[in-house]
Amino acid sequence: MSTPNTNNGRVIVRVRDQVNRTLAGHDGRKYTSPPHEPADALTLVGLLLGRTPHTNGNGTEPPSWSCPVAGGRRTITLDPIPGQPQPAADGNRS
Repeated sequence: MSTPNTNNGRVIVRVRDQVNRTLAGHDGRKYTSPPHEPADALTLVGLLLGRTPHTNGNGTEPPSWSCPVAGGRRTITLDPIPGQPQPAADGNRS
């Protein structure tokens, strides 16, 4: 498993379940975790997915995953901590 590239190594796990209101009795739920080290965040993602998460993309977008849930779909993203300076595209801090 590779880890997301952030300037300080810590990320936030965001989860959103979008479900059919008639089936579930609600429109879905969302959750934002406290900051985690990347390995711990990926462990949480794996638990939420029910499988080993593999990172996707080329590093320009936050890693994301989705999977079916009863009556809908779960989407999970790893995001940098808000308000923290982000590294420049060439890897140097701005």
